[in-house]
Amino acid sequence: MRKRTFIIPAVLIAVLLISGAVWYFVAHRNTVTAKVLETAEATRGSVTVQLKATGIIQPQVGAIVKTGTRATGVIERMHVQVGDKVKKGILIAKIDDREQRAQFVAQEAALRQAQAQLENVNKTFPLQIDQAQATLDGSLAERHFTYLTWQRRIALVATGVLEQSSLDEAYQDYVVAVTQAKSDKDALRLVEENYITAVIDAVEEVVSAQAELDNASIQISYTEIYAPIDGLVSQVTTQEGETVVAGLQVANLITVLDPTRLEMLIYVDETDVGTVDKGMPVNFTVDAYPNVIFRGAVEQIYPEPIIQDNIVYYQALVPLTPETAIQLRTQMTTQCSIITREIDSVLVVPNNAIKWVDGKQYVYVVDKNNRATPVSPEFGIMGENNTEILSGVEEGDMIATRIILPASAAETGQ
Repeated sequence: MRKRTFIIPAVLIAVLLISGAVWYFVAHRNTVTAKVLETAEATRGSVTVQLKATGIIQPQVGAIVKTGTRATGVIERMHVQVGDKVKKGILIAKIDDREQRAQFVAQEAALRQAQAQLENVNKTFPLQIDQAQATLDGSLAERHFTYLTWQRRIALVATGVLEQSSLDEAYQDYVVAVTQAKSDKDALRLVEENYITAVIDAVEEVVSAQAELDNASIQISYTEIYAPIDGLVSQVTTQEGETVVAGLQVANLITVLDPTRLEMLIYVDETDVGTVDKGMPVNFTVDAYPNVIFRGAVEQIYPEPIIQDNIVYYQALVPLTPETAIQLRTQMTTQCSIITREIDSVLVVPNNAIKWVDGKQYVYVVDKNNRATPVSPEFGIMGENNTEILSGVEEGDMIATRIILPASAAETGQ
């Protein structure tokens, strides 16, 4: 009986000790001091909202030109190769032009012949006109003389000096003279008309021959290929000794690119395109220069969408300055940040100072004794690095950015 009496108090004491330990742990679990590792001051600063997207570098319109030829022949001389710098207007390739020059010589001869024909027309027809005019003048004089003769004989027949037959003969001569004068006048008019027609035909022959000669000269010009713009030779498709054949399309021989005239197209998701507008600043990087940040601004957003992998994108155009473009290459992929909103002189805290506790956002204000007190402030705009604080935190407050919270006893950077 004494043994059982001794056991019961011992068990009771053990239960009380365990209960006390549990109560102490539960009561003091949330009062354990959080361990602050790093802090930052709540200060006035800027908040930047950025939209992340991917882009691509491409030439501007007119910055890449494919030069070719409309001539058929053998490449006689190729003056450039890929990578060469060229200036607008310099000769970069030459095609054998013997056939075109032979045609040019033939057209020169045809032009000289046409010009000679025009000169001959201008020499011979005026002579014919002068001759016809002289014949007409003689006919008109004869007509006048026969008329006077006929009139005199009318008076003489009336007085009986001459017989009627003499009058009839004079009248007949006058009629013949009138007919001859009319015929000679028609002949003169015909010669003048023929002269005009001959001159028109001869002039047309000269014009046609000149046009053919000009065309032959143009054909020769097709055998000489000049750089269309300042830039770099980016492609050469034909070498010396190869034959090019001009068909329905111009044969492309050399491509010249102006590396200072590039632009960037940013692929903006359809869900984000409403936040992007003309004039927004853009920062971007390329894999070739990961530590260099290039800058630009949105000039326009193309209205026509493109679809990639069943995702709708809209292209935002960003022109590049020559200084930026010269460092890049076409078809480079870019990682872009479009600054859609930026505010200055507001109270901010670093984003890593905001902690999620039980589904709610807090910041921990650290006092002079390095004790952290959780505060749930009113947040404004969350940017890339900072978040705006509207109320609940004062300027100059020290905020924990890295802290071991008592509930989890684990370091967090959220």
